[in-house]
Amino acid sequence: MAKLPTRSPTHEDVPLARLSSMGLELEELAGDDGAITLPALVELAEDRGRPASHYLAAVALATELAIAPPDRDAPLEIVVCAGTCQRYGALDLLDHLVTKWQNAPAFRLRTVTCLDRCDSAPTCELRGAHGQLVVAPATAATVDEAINSLS
Repeated sequence: MAKLPTRSPTHEDVPLARLSSMGLELEELAGDDGAITLPALVELAEDRGRPASHYLAAVALATELAIAPPDRDAPLEIVVCAGTCQRYGALDLLDHLVTKWQNAPAFRLRTVTCLDRCDSAPTCELRGAHGQLVVAPATAATVDEAINSLS
């Protein structure tokens, strides 16, 4: 049985063809290991006039690409579903996290296509020394609260 939210979608998915073409753009930025720095991704998004969240969703679909960790050790990793969760606000959450990261890069950001909690979309996980904290449904406010409680 599919795990789908009982509420109606609030957002539109980025078309798969667009995400695929964005993935090709990202491949040009990636190092030999397939890693793309978040500042480079944000700069590309700004140059193309697209939200950074769309490029992060493209990274989730591309199995050979990943967001490079920040230069300094970040004790927290935030993993955001950018698959079905797009329909429920995951892209807004990603844009919020990018802005938060730009102000203070105290975490690693990673996107995946599914966290298997579709009934509570959008979903994210905060992973660190504390273990794993699931925030679902995740909003900018609930994720900020979770981050602050772990600090």
